[in-house]
Amino acid sequence: MTENISWTWAAGITLLVLAFIVALIWVRRVRYRRTSVMTANEQEFYQRLLQALPDCEIWPQVPLLALVRPQAREGSRTFWVAFKQISNARVDWVIARDMEVVALIELDDRSHDARRDAKRDQILKSCGYRVLRFPSNRRPSPDQIYDAVFSAP
Repeated sequence: MTENISWTWAAGITLLVLAFIVALIWVRRVRYRRTSVMTANEQEFYQRLLQALPDCEIWPQVPLLALVRPQAREGSRTFWVAFKQISNARVDWVIARDMEVVALIELDDRSHDARRDAKRDQILKSCGYRVLRFPSNRRPSPDQIYDAVFSAP
């Protein structure tokens, strides 16, 4: 009888330990949630872009790597340093006409860092892109947006 009790205790403790391990794994498991491509502020500005530029394609949240690449031997240290500078960065909107980029638009809110933005703008301008920034606290009219996009630089 004593042997059965100790065996039962050992099995019970083993099951509890296994259940605890499974619970820890379940809690630590990375979960994901769906999110919107644009904030409410960006969605409102996007509607202005649609009104201002009806003959253009407007692509939101475009990764910088879709627009530029480091000009260094791929795999070199220089390449990877430059790659890391742009790998997680995005442009709020790319404005294109006939699949040719006309301008890149950024809606600057309080989450923007002026120094980091200046570095990104420098990289994009060095590749021939026109970067336009609009402060999120001022709302340009569709006509003002059109003029900014198509005026001579």
